[in-house]
Amino acid sequence: MRLENWIHHTIGTACGDAAATASLSRADVQRYQLRMLNRTLRYCREHSSFYAELFRSAGAPAGDIAGLGDLARFPLTEPQYLSDSPYRFLCTSQAEVARPYTFITSGTTGPKKKIFWTQGDLNRIVAFMAAGIGTVADPGDAVLVLLPDGRPNSQSDLLRQGVAAMGARPVVAESDISAGEFVAALESSRCRVVFGYTRKIFRLSKELERRTDLRKFGVRVLFLASEYLPPAMRRELSRLWGCDIRTHYGLTEMGLGVAVECEAHDGLHFNEADLLLEVVDPSTGLPLPPGEEGELVFTTLTREAMPLIRYRTHDLSRVRREPCPCGQHGLLRIETVRKRLESTAPFGQGSEIHPALLDDILFEIPGLVDYQAVATREHGIDRLGFKIEMVPEQTGRISEIRAKLAAAPPFAGHLAARGMFEPEIELVPYGSLQTVGRAKKLIVDRR
Repeated sequence: MRLENWIHHTIGTACGDAAATASLSRADVQRYQLRMLNRTLRYCREHSSFYAELFRSAGAPAGDIAGLGDLARFPLTEPQYLSDSPYRFLCTSQAEVARPYTFITSGTTGPKKKIFWTQGDLNRIVAFMAAGIGTVADPGDAVLVLLPDGRPNSQSDLLRQGVAAMGARPVVAESDISAGEFVAALESSRCRVVFGYTRKIFRLSKELERRTDLRKFGVRVLFLASEYLPPAMRRELSRLWGCDIRTHYGLTEMGLGVAVECEAHDGLHFNEADLLLEVVDPSTGLPLPPGEEGELVFTTLTREAMPLIRYRTHDLSRVRREPCPCGQHGLLRIETVRKRLESTAPFGQGSEIHPALLDDILFEIPGLVDYQAVATREHGIDRLGFKIEMVPEQTGRISEIRAKLAAAPPFAGHLAARGMFEPEIELVPYGSLQTVGRAKKLIVDRR
């Protein structure tokens, strides 16, 4: 309930009712969002040369809109625009920018994007991070943060500020921490929450499984970010640590923190005080009916330096509107994001593959630490090869891996009839697939 109370309090304060907590209805939230949306659209017309020109050329409404549905009359913002002309998005002077942030979206390649935040923007980010971490930590708890780049106002530093703001004690370490250093940090901090990238935490856990009982550290929650968490990996982490597992969904463009999973494990609650969400058909850009899967499109409602209107995330999911089993009401949820446009590829005859599909299959294999998938084509027939990394004592499982793949979509049945070769499996040395940073897993497509 902490996140819901924060969102409702934030909305209530903006609407002149600072006492509002869980009393706001869905209609109240939408009225707030419409007011903030119209304010943001006016702000962009007046201060952003990019949006002033884009709105004018697209024939978008020149005045206030009457309802949230009218936002569909405005053009979408493509991610590449942030690479092509980032300074044209700026609505403040560069002197007012507290943090320019240059990055490459995880899971993609290509030119770097640049976004800008004022100190006010950073304060909003920290406030949401405090509310988000407050869903898993109590005041006085130690929270171990395993993220790269500890410079001022980096993701790591902003989360540190959020942890401190909600009354917990942040313990910050680099994401490339070794297993031994991880144990030392756990022992010295007596942390109750560990926040880090999904595959890094899983790799450390599998390595330490051979050395110690992870349950002895008393961690209450593993809070995982950046990558899809397969059900088998969730079960394995829960078994090893004896604790709850939560996930976080974030986008740098939207201010890093976007949504968090609650104790019901039935979707992610997102920041409706600062963000407006649409789900559109990725091919046409048109809004989809409620409940359908499509591309998530966000509009910032409170951004000062660089508002973004109808920003395409390339992430595919759907919105849940029914009340959450955790007791939160009046707010929307996002289903777990399983696919990105860049990571989904046609394969064989009428089939489709994406990393989450392969994750769900392969992480069911005991001892698997990580993998890399490579798609090739030979004589007009698709072939999928795998580099498989296992824990050292479990290496002779090629037949089991091949059987798992052959029994699962899109490989089930007669592989040749589906226009595919039988998958090739290569076992690689332990540690060889380890990466630094948070790049989402993609299928290497060499066809």
